[in-house]
Amino acid sequence: MAAKILCLSATLLGATVGACWPITDKNAVAGAQSAASPTADLGVADVALEIAINRFPAGYQGRWAISAIACDQDPDSGAEIMSLQGRLIKFAGSIGTMVQGKRMTSNTMAAEFQFVDKTHKSTRMMAFKLSADRAQIVRTDKADGLRTRYVRCPKLMSG
Repeated sequence: MAAKILCLSATLLGATVGACWPITDKNAVAGAQSAASPTADLGVADVALEIAINRFPAGYQGRWAISAIACDQDPDSGAEIMSLQGRLIKFAGSIGTMVQGKRMTSNTMAAEFQFVDKTHKSTRMMAFKLSADRAQIVRTDKADGLRTRYVRCPKLMSG
């Protein structure tokens, strides 16, 4: 209501007020909409979430390697390969199942994993930070603080 009165007053005085004119530039409208919504571009902004999870979010899932060249290694024996699928993490001959997790932001999460091998059972806490373009991920082992950076491997073709 106040805006209408301001526009009417400006019109009577012969002045122009930018708020009285509609925006006709489509780029300006799109810019205004994305600025108003913090989730408009999840690829750039890291949006706070704070939600419990029990599996890897879709953007995290896939095959990851220390380098693009390492993507060619056998995932069962290659220490430079990590696979994230559903609730499972596989790397260096180990398979862990996500017990509980928390997604802190759109690009970060942490989870507790239960590892079982032939001789013992262990629990490990790990954190993951996904790059904005989803091409890289950093895995941090919470026990020793060891950080490992991976690149996304291309999807395998079945044939």
